[in-house]
Amino acid sequence: MKVVYGHTDSIYVQIDNVEKAQEVIKVIENEVRKKFPNVLGLEQHPVVLEFEKYYSALGVGTTKNRNAGMITWDDGVWLDKPKFTMTGFTAKRVSETKLSKEVQTTVLTMWVNEKSFVEINKYCSDTYNAVLNGKIPIESVIKRSRLKEERLIVKCNGCNKRHNITDLEEKHCSKCGVSTKNFVTVDNKRPSISAGIAGVVTAYQKGNANFDDSYLYAKVKTKDTWINPLTKEVKAVEYISASTYEDFSGVDIDWKHYAETVLKKAEPVYKAMGWDLSSIRTGTIQSSLEEWF
Repeated sequence: MKVVYGHTDSIYVQIDNVEKAQEVIKVIENEVRKKFPNVLGLEQHPVVLEFEKYYSALGVGTTKNRNAGMITWDDGVWLDKPKFTMTGFTAKRVSETKLSKEVQTTVLTMWVNEKSFVEINKYCSDTYNAVLNGKIPIESVIKRSRLKEERLIVKCNGCNKRHNITDLEEKHCSKCGVSTKNFVTVDNKRPSISAGIAGVVTAYQKGNANFDDSYLYAKVKTKDTWINPLTKEVKAVEYISASTYEDFSGVDIDWKHYAETVLKKAEPVYKAMGWDLSSIRTGTIQSSLEEWF
């Protein structure tokens, strides 16, 4: 038996089969109980070790608490078919795009099913080029976020008067004269207007705002500008926000940006395996010196 990974209150060990694991867990439990006896005389010994899952395959990333695998036995029950599971990867985040989730989940699934580097790299490279050329549904890269009122509210750090950044035109607080550059959030933090919120502010400034309790946003390529309501700087538009997918019709999406996310989502596996990440862009695999002779 070999310990291959562990975090918090769990360890992952390499072992032959479920029956062997069930035997070993009791041996380990007994040894631990010898070191930590039930000195309080509790009805049940406080040290209880459990064998929870058996993986037919497990991949461990180079970053702590990241793993993916195929479970075949779960809490005493053999599964009809292996179940894919992952821990610590961004594909689980609600805020990720559909593209990001699909790429990372697919790469991880291929990895734990022992697909070759050639197969995984072909999938990544094909996806990269499809995204780069805009050959995927636009819904795959658009994000949705809640339009929380507090994200749009700032306050003067001189008199605490609150202002909504979507209609903040003056350069100073109308009550005490403090510069808007020095305004803070309601939590007294430095305001950040970026990505989707920048798109929301831009929509208000252009008279295109039609939001309810959420908004959609995407990174775009345009020569348009917007004005930062706090610093009054004129800035290039990088993100646009809208209320419906139809509002993005005719918009020049920054496909290069989204194509690069394919590399970012595949990177944990490539890093763990020591693979060349740039081969996703090129579609070719660098041969080793040995292969040349």
